[in-house]
Amino acid sequence: MTTLPASGRIDGPVLLTARWVVGHRDGRHVIYDDGVVVFEGDKVVFVGHDYPGEVAERIDYGNAILSPGFIDLDALSDLDTTVLAFDNQPSWKTGRVWPKSYMDHAYEMYTQEELAFQKRYAFAQLIRNGITTALPIASLFYREWGETDAEFSAAADAAHALGLRVYLGPAYRSGNSYVEENGKIAFFYDEERGSAALRNRSPSPNASRGWPRRWCAPCWRPTASKLTRRTSFAAPRTPAVTSISRSASIAASPDWNSTASQVPTA
Repeated sequence: MTTLPASGRIDGPVLLTARWVVGHRDGRHVIYDDGVVVFEGDKVVFVGHDYPGEVAERIDYGNAILSPGFIDLDALSDLDTTVLAFDNQPSWKTGRVWPKSYMDHAYEMYTQEELAFQKRYAFAQLIRNGITTALPIASLFYREWGETDAEFSAAADAAHALGLRVYLGPAYRSGNSYVEENGKIAFFYDEERGSAALRNRSPSPNASRGWPRRWCAPCWRPTASKLTRRTSFAAPRTPAVTSISRSASIAASPDWNSTASQVPTA
């Protein structure tokens, strides 16, 4: 089997063959037995059977499936946090909910370098598993409050370098749950802090052909209930992407240059 050179680039069309090829025809997906895919540069120019043109290279993947890239709108990007949670039980005692002592003096447990590595490592794993468009989400455990512009600037750089299409937006919230010394769950709210995070969303660098795209990311519903409503005003009306994530309604604007011009404060 021929493989791509280290640069990932071959001058001219490249023809890929496999036992099954997933394509699209007449408004629906189809499977081509012993099909071919031809791409040139960063464009797919043919999917089906019997490509009529000349090609610079042929690569046979044998008994495999070739398909369009998958879309992951729940792309977990902080598996180290998940491992910490699995290793420490019960969750309410050992890190899955803030103790009041931490809430009173919260700080960033990860360095900016560690946060940047989280995203780059996660993005590489997504690509290795066939995902080409992702909406990364992460936990706010072990954080000072919400996610930061700096870490998502690094995430945009990583996505650009790796060739992953991503929706990016630092998670914001107006409250947080914590555990009292007697073991009871309580909530702390700072509405102004949450509103400021929504208002101050910044654009991403390295947007190429509309990517990365911005999304508004209110966190867990009980800690962002009012922000959820405000988010609908922050995203452009058309075109917009809406979804459900983090147990909260979210809206994503079509590109990183869109800004929230009028965001209600109540």
